[in-house]
Formats: sequence, structure tokens, C-alpha cells
Amino acid sequence: MENNEKQRIEVKQIGGVTGRGFVPGRSGNPSGRPHSRGLLVALRHKIAEIAPDGRTIEEHLIEVLLQEALRGRRRLPALDLIFDRLEGRARQQIEVADVTRELREKSDAELQFTWIMVVGRTMTRNGH
Repeated sequence: MENNEKQRIEVKQIGGVTGRGFVPGRSGNPSGRPHSRGLLVALRHKIAEIAPDGRTIEEHLIEVLLQEALRGRRRLPALDLIFDRLEGRARQQIEVADVTRELREKSDAELQFTWIMVVGRTMTRNGH
């Protein structure tokens, strides 16, 4: 019992016993998880290797992709990939409807009337 009371009275040291532990309001991992580039680096090294015919694997891949674009069964996806890499992806535009415009244009009285009509209709349907 005496020990519990002593612990309640003692002021806790910031950072725990060592003073280097977790501190309130500060991240325990400020730099975050390190970014991994392992797969990308390995792939770049691999395609830079020289094949038995003296060309790089990258050159072989480009030839296969171009042949697919010219004569293959999946021409369109191959062409899309080529142009995405050469010209950059086409900008995509998304239209978003402004569903609040009609409400913003109404006066407070109109909004109250609309609310009463909607709530009244709901109450009537539910048998209230």
C-alpha cells in the first residue's frame, strides 16, 4: 500500500527512467519507415545486362513491345504503353457535379419550407 502511494506522488520523468524513451507529442520514429528501392534497382541492373547477341535485355524488351504494337494480338495496349512512356500519360479529367449549388441559391425561408415538406412527407409515409 505504501509503495502505491509513493508512486502516485512521484513526478514521472519525461522519457522514462533513462530520459531517452518516448516523449509526449514527439514521434518515436520521426523519419518514418525507410523507402525501399530494392526491386526497382535490381530490375534496372538486370535489363542493363548484355544478352548473348550483344544487345541489352532492355533493347530486347523494346523490340518485343514494338513487334506486339505492330503485329501482335494486343496492339492497342502495347501502343498505349509505348505512348505513355514517350509522351507521358494523358491528363484525365473528372467532372464533379455541384449538388449544393441549388441549396446555396435558396433563401432561409425557402430552405425551411423545403425541410418541412420533406420531413412532413417522410412522417406521412411512415404513419406518424
